[in-house]
Amino acid sequence: MAVARSSRKWHWAKTDPSHSGSSGDLSKLFRNETVKQPGVFSTGAPAPDATVFAREVIQNSWDAAFELREESNDTPPFEIRFSFKSALGEAKHHLSDRLGLSELAERLQSCDRKELGLRSSNCLPKLQGDEALPYLLIEESGTTGMYGPWSGDRSKMYLALATVAFHAKSGSGGSYGYGKSGLIRGSAVRTVVAYTCFRERDDDPGVTRRLLGMTYWGQHHIDGESYTGFARFGHRNHRDRRGSTIPFENKKADELANELGMSVRDAEVPEQLGTTFLLIDPTVEPPDLVKAIERSWWPTLEDPAGGFNAIVETEKDGQELELCPRPRKDNVLATFLDAYEVATAPLDNRRSDRKQIRFSRIGDAPHPGVLGLVANPAGWSYPEQAEASGDEAIEHRSLVALIRKPRMVVEYYNAGRTAPFVRGVFVADDSIDERLRATEPRGHDSWQTTAAESDDILPAATECAKAIVKRIKTQVTQFRQQLKPDRHRQDDYALPAFDRIMRSILSDPSPVRPLPDPEPRSVAIRPDWKLKEVTADTLKLSGSVSFSLKEHAPDDDMEIAVSIRYVFVEDDRIGDDAKITIDAPPGFAPAGASNGFVGRLSRGAEARFRFETEPYRNDWTGELRANAEPVKSER
Repeated sequence: MAVARSSRKWHWAKTDPSHSGSSGDLSKLFRNETVKQPGVFSTGAPAPDATVFAREVIQNSWDAAFELREESNDTPPFEIRFSFKSALGEAKHHLSDRLGLSELAERLQSCDRKELGLRSSNCLPKLQGDEALPYLLIEESGTTGMYGPWSGDRSKMYLALATVAFHAKSGSGGSYGYGKSGLIRGSAVRTVVAYTCFRERDDDPGVTRRLLGMTYWGQHHIDGESYTGFARFGHRNHRDRRGSTIPFENKKADELANELGMSVRDAEVPEQLGTTFLLIDPTVEPPDLVKAIERSWWPTLEDPAGGFNAIVETEKDGQELELCPRPRKDNVLATFLDAYEVATAPLDNRRSDRKQIRFSRIGDAPHPGVLGLVANPAGWSYPEQAEASGDEAIEHRSLVALIRKPRMVVEYYNAGRTAPFVRGVFVADDSIDERLRATEPRGHDSWQTTAAESDDILPAATECAKAIVKRIKTQVTQFRQQLKPDRHRQDDYALPAFDRIMRSILSDPSPVRPLPDPEPRSVAIRPDWKLKEVTADTLKLSGSVSFSLKEHAPDDDMEIAVSIRYVFVEDDRIGDDAKITIDAPPGFAPAGASNGFVGRLSRGAEARFRFETEPYRNDWTGELRANAEPVKSER
């Protein structure tokens, strides 16, 4: 049965060529967005919609909590509660009738579902059946609420619900509008109702609560009319000649909130400031949402001083079941929590499986951030050595969680794919927060190191991100080198004879000839070294290299030429030599190129050369190279 126009609850915006506009299908802003789940995170990953939902919805609320804290030091802790519910029988009829869902069902029958941007399965065709009507309540507290007069661009409710990327908001999340795309994707029918409570303000006297519903469908046509796809559930303003729809206010907003199953809020109670969202037909599952919250928000969840709490409630056997994210109980996330502690707590770097690196100046930022790295050489750092646990198919990686001011994990940066694997956390200093935020795409899931000419990102922002990512990769490489056990294989060192043979092959245009068996090396080489921290920004390498004759050496006493170098590696290429001081043992004298020595070595004896480099920057990667060859006598 068609609903009379005079009693309709939803008011659809017509396409008006005299005004700028857009399609209401805002959920497509995140359509086909890939959700990165590298390495161990690919196992048991939550659905992509749940990840986008957890990141965007919480970030919007968390930004509002930051703003409230800036207004006053005496604020309640932030909490966001996701309550999955279902309505049956009379409760279903009441919710459907009060929200005018039959109007949406009627419109759906008159249009192409794909044109509207809706899923193939949703609750609208089932409103008259016996199936339960699922819905989700999202209740935040400890935030500012969506304040501001319904005028121009001064209303946070208008900016958050009815615009896209209008301007940057307070906090560190991003622009208004993109966050709601994640929220909208949480509803299979793209329908959201927001009830908000805020303190009375001078520019909006007498108002502390508002309620507005929005439906976001694609542009479509009905009865020859073109519609943008935006629809509003609100108060019809008949004083406006265009018949605009504005939010319900104060008492009327409270009444409707109560009828829709929302708790009524009071602006005089600080704990009740904030917003409640009602989503019809949620697309995310409670367990997926819990896991997505844990993976993205563990830095705030586990911070005892953060004042941040997230709770997921669901119904089971008629009872409410509370699911609280517990990242510390996740074996993988627990390792990142350890790395976070390394990065944020005082550390003397005495443990070989823990390392803290404070980054040196980048541009005008003297302290860009801190990197904490952890390893487990007896376990996941070398997964083939760990006890079999069904994880053999996992494509392991060295991963670093990138974090800035909102304390949401921006990305688990893939820092290498060979063992030993490490895990880390980089915590950016607030002084570069704005620059890093400027490089993030709309999903806030990476720090981009390049920008197209059409982008408005300042070069200083991408250069900052590029420097940070490069230093992270370098530090991970150095840390991994320290973890590797000593290996005394001849291919660990330079092989001049082999190099000469290869050069002759490559330079000889004649057909390839069989290679003679290489002569066994006469000299054993055993390095022993350690990296030492000199200052917060510099390191030095010190140790020794021992040379001795092997059993198959042709003579019991031989003259040998040795060299010891420490070279810097950049982009997998050998660069400059580090300045190094070498203390040669008795009987060896400098010869040939720098760092070269010649002396006699007897069977059973050992020649140990001690060395130490000058301090160098801790974001550089170095490689120790030692070589020894018998000196051929001239006849």
